[in-house]
Amino acid sequence: MTPSDPDPRSVPGRPHGGRARPVSGRGAAPARVGADAESVRVSELLAALSFALDLTEGQPFGHALRSCLIGMRLAERLDLPVQERRDLYYAMLLKDVGCSSNAARVFELFGGDDRAAKHALKRVDWTNYLLAARYAFTQTAPGTSWFHRARRLAALAGSGPRVAAEMVQTRCTRGAEIVTELGFGAGPAAAVAALDEHWDGHGQPRGLRREEIPLIARIIGLAQTVEVFAVIDGVTEALAVARARRGSWFDPALVDAVRDLAAEIEQWCTLDEWGLQEAVRAIEPGEAAVIAGPGTLDRIARGFAKVVDAKSPFTARHSERMAEIALDVARALGLPERELRDLGQAGLLHDLGKLSVPNVILDKPGRLSALEWETVRLHPYYTQRILDRVEGFQELAFVASSHHERLDGRGYFRGLRGAQIPVGARILAVADVFEALTSDRPYRPALPFETALATMERDRGVAFGGDCLEALAQVVAESRQDRAAA
Repeated sequence: MTPSDPDPRSVPGRPHGGRARPVSGRGAAPARVGADAESVRVSELLAALSFALDLTEGQPFGHALRSCLIGMRLAERLDLPVQERRDLYYAMLLKDVGCSSNAARVFELFGGDDRAAKHALKRVDWTNYLLAARYAFTQTAPGTSWFHRARRLAALAGSGPRVAAEMVQTRCTRGAEIVTELGFGAGPAAAVAALDEHWDGHGQPRGLRREEIPLIARIIGLAQTVEVFAVIDGVTEALAVARARRGSWFDPALVDAVRDLAAEIEQWCTLDEWGLQEAVRAIEPGEAAVIAGPGTLDRIARGFAKVVDAKSPFTARHSERMAEIALDVARALGLPERELRDLGQAGLLHDLGKLSVPNVILDKPGRLSALEWETVRLHPYYTQRILDRVEGFQELAFVASSHHERLDGRGYFRGLRGAQIPVGARILAVADVFEALTSDRPYRPALPFETALATMERDRGVAFGGDCLEALAQVVAESRQDRAAA
């Protein structure tokens, strides 16, 4: 949490579409999820979820949306056909969808905050050896002894270029795969795969040059760089950087086209998060918005669950497995079918906010410090803050972000107690802890199912509802019987 972030327990509502959009607060416990999520626009959902991608890249909220506005304005100036503008639009919103896949490797390489390392890298011309060396020196094992840093730097110098290329390859390949799985087609997938290619052929991962790089990838590469520098250093400096990299990193024609957008970029940098969402919503290409039906919602939820789980090697399939357990528990409790579908989506998206937690904390083998623990405790707040931005998702956001609440009021982030916690959140809480206990973690091996159930039983009526624990025990017993029968 940065000094500019609001207290997560008292986030005021913001206007959206002419209506109040309250962030659910303490005591406001919806009974179920997804009541108004039937007609959500795909663009609105992706715009909200792009804030999660900003988190994993160490960028301020709105980075992807501002980049999208710059890119779409360039597309307009180039008079791109509607289909190419649609491909660009979705690729801009999903451009960082593969970034969590190399977070653990960045931490392993530099030994510090992966989000800080990624944030700083966005401003470095890493083809310049002197600047790259200065970046490596700054980001490698900060706060440790000179001897430790020297050892890491020596290792980095020996394998750095190869590992850097490997990390870009991982991010680009995984990003393109997710875009394809989400159903956005070959155009956006190819653009995401080529984000780090440079006009002069010295980019990654394939060393493409000039027109070999898809046009929309060239647009995205320029737009995101201009955005990063504009937010920190101002628009004048951002455009100066674009000119300095004209013909090396960037297509000269695109650099010439962006230089007249200074006033518009300046305006976009003044918009708050809600204003950015409205602006991006307004420029969706085509005459009709694409509406996300139940199948599309589920596909996008599963895609972003994979983004979250890819951040740490210890959370592979955590969100998917947790959602499956939650659905089994909900069925054992007799919840209606409609609530099952909505609860499953809440389970898949419950840990979106965990993208805000550096891997130096997520993958730490020892006890967390008080400050590190506070960082972890904020992740459901960010889940709430992201999902609440989708029209009709307020109840889903509340349930998904309440998975660490306890019946005795000692949970987080709201400190709800008893009946203030909706049934869906109680189910998610049980499923989340059981999945975590029965999976390997950096500080312990996976526990047997029976040991996990016994451990959780100690918190009956204190952290967990007795009915949810009994339903979980029933699910485990039935699973054991099914395996024996097979």
